[in-house]
Order: sequence, then structure tokens, then C-alpha cells
Amino acid sequence: MKSAFVMEYLHPVDEKSFIEMIPYSSKYQDEYKKIYNDCYHEMREALKIEPYDFIQDDSFFDERMEVVYLLVKGEEIIGSVALKGNEIDDLIVNCKYQGCGYGRKILLWALENIHSDRVKLHVAEWNEKAVRLYKNTGFEIIKTIDI
Repeated sequence: MKSAFVMEYLHPVDEKSFIEMIPYSSKYQDEYKKIYNDCYHEMREALKIEPYDFIQDDSFFDERMEVVYLLVKGEEIIGSVALKGNEIDDLIVNCKYQGCGYGRKILLWALENIHSDRVKLHVAEWNEKAVRLYKNTGFEIIKTIDI
């Protein structure tokens, strides 16, 4: 069985992100597609969720990108996050930059910019590193769901 956690931000941390995120721009489309697929491929394959590369064509970019923000260094995407109402979604870090603290910085930025008292997110139970990051940043598991 495949499970995911619904997590809520219940224990606020007194920490700032000190990063600047920019709204998604179509000039980053090809790079975003590659990074997104790279970040989710291993999990989707392990959980047997096809297609393993979720972004198959440009229709992915038609509607959802107005809530996506990028952390960019030069012209390279370090990571991104989507802010959807009171939910943090699709927090990804370029594989090249994983383990350098960018995930936490992007998460803190999202918390500073989401403008809601009840912030939630979903994370696959399989993704232990992300679950640990979220717990260490003040999130708590409030429900387990089947995916």
C-alpha cells in the first residue's frame, strides 16, 4: 500500500529564509521540467506510479504555474515551490543542490509568504528526507492517506 502524510504547521519556528524567490517564468520551462522529473522519478518508480516522469508534455504548464516560485542562481534553478491557498506543494530542489540546506530555506520562504494561519502539505511516506525536513521545521503529521 502507498501512503502519504497530511502535515500541518503546528510548531512555528523562529527562523527566516533570507532568500529571494521569483515567480515562475516560461523561459525556465525546459529546465523546470527536467528538475521536476528528476526529483520525483525515483519515488514514482519505487511506488510504481506511472508515468515515472510526471511532466510528459507542455500541457502541464498551461494552468498551474502562476503559483510556482523559483530559487535561481544565475540562470540555473536551484529549487522551487508552489503556494496553493494554504498549502505548500511541489517543493523541489535540483538534485545537484540537495543536501545543502536549500530545501529548508525554500520551505521557510514558503511559510513567510503563504499568508495563512493553517498551513498544510502532503508528502509521500516513502520520502523520509522530506518528512524529516518538515517535522524539523514545525510540521506535524495530522493524517495518513492512501495514494
